[in-house]
Amino acid sequence: MKTLALLLPLLAQEWEQSFDDADPEIRARAASVARLQDEVSILNLVNGLFLSRPQSEKIIALARETGGLRDATIRRHAALLKEFEAAMTELKKTLSACGHIPADLERRVQEKELEIKAARHAYAESLRAIEKRLCALLTPAQKRVVETFNPCIIPPHDLKDPVRVGQAQGEHRDLEDHLETFRNLPEKAWKPVAEALFEMYLSFEEKLLGSFEPEKRKAEMARLAKLVEKARAMNDQDFASEKGSLALEVIQPITEHQDKAQELTTYFLKASGGLSKPGKYLLNPRIVPLLEAKLRHECETRPVDLDAIAGADSCKSCGSPAPARQRVESLGAEPRIEEVTDWLELSGEAARKTREAVAGAQYDLLTMLSADREDGRNILSEFLRKLMAKQEAEAFVLLGLKAPGTEKTYFERLAEIKEAAESRIEEAAGAAKFEKYRAAGVDLFKIKVGSLRCGK
Repeated sequence: MKTLALLLPLLAQEWEQSFDDADPEIRARAASVARLQDEVSILNLVNGLFLSRPQSEKIIALARETGGLRDATIRRHAALLKEFEAAMTELKKTLSACGHIPADLERRVQEKELEIKAARHAYAESLRAIEKRLCALLTPAQKRVVETFNPCIIPPHDLKDPVRVGQAQGEHRDLEDHLETFRNLPEKAWKPVAEALFEMYLSFEEKLLGSFEPEKRKAEMARLAKLVEKARAMNDQDFASEKGSLALEVIQPITEHQDKAQELTTYFLKASGGLSKPGKYLLNPRIVPLLEAKLRHECETRPVDLDAIAGADSCKSCGSPAPARQRVESLGAEPRIEEVTDWLELSGEAARKTREAVAGAQYDLLTMLSADREDGRNILSEFLRKLMAKQEAEAFVLLGLKAPGTEKTYFERLAEIKEAAESRIEEAAGAAKFEKYRAAGVDLFKIKVGSLRCGK
């Protein structure tokens, strides 16, 4: 009976595993749920800590540093394993042939084994050094919150009474917006626009995953195009319910890399004694977009004491909880349209017309730059590629070319599009608020408006 009792959980585990593996969609959703649970749990902890802005910014920097250390270690570890595998393969062949092991081979096997152990030890030591700097940012009260924290989906009332979260806010909003924009573009325009934006995305992927061989790059472009075609084929209701899953599919190679990296981190920490809870939760690279989103949203919090929060010794304003959200006093380089209309104190019809003017201008710019040319060039793709390579002068030279179907240059057409859009903004906002907008130097084409529609 004892043997049977031990066996039953294993059989159940095998059945559950085979059940999840039976359907790729179930497996993908299970992975998505696991990620959301992880992120919701981190958000619950962050809400309970009531981090000041300087604390949040420093934690973001440390988590980025941790992610960079981890990624570099992964690449180093992979190279060492490859060399160790080659030495072990040679050793196996020698032993299979009952031959004498050459001194050089014996030395190589031992050296590689020691190098792998040393790399693991160095990685763990580096992580603990970062963790030490992290702990110096937190107050004693915040440390107690972290030390007593258990992962949860709905936060307990005694976690310094944070705001409850029913579910995580989608952190893939920009990707969902791009997918909807591709749905809204006409048949002739979406492919060249997608090609240009895919080039930017692949450059981002390569920073994380390493340079792609030409065939891999071609395959990745085809995979992304297929996802867009899938999105375009959906009706509005299906797309609304599936756009989150499609966004996750877009970034699947990155999330797989992050998951493998997280497994490596967990393995190394277990092998070397592990980090404390502050390091485990607050150095998790997944915290970066979550904290950045909270800083952007300037989430409102209730005043709490939390032993007077005084961490981040370089911060002169620590010691008070985050202030309630106030009207934006200045705009960043790439504000969201909601920030712009809030800053201009627009609401209702005025806010809607302003958004339509900006979205319409960006829509017209995309379709103009991606329009078919007799020479077959994709000007949008070339323009973005040069900007990414920091070749601004060369990029703007392209705008001196004549736009298809007109005697005007791209630059002249861009100026017309901008003038028409700003005329609509002035009409919606009024002269005084429009002058405030003009004085701020906001780039109309860098305002984030979500999905683009022809707002005319």
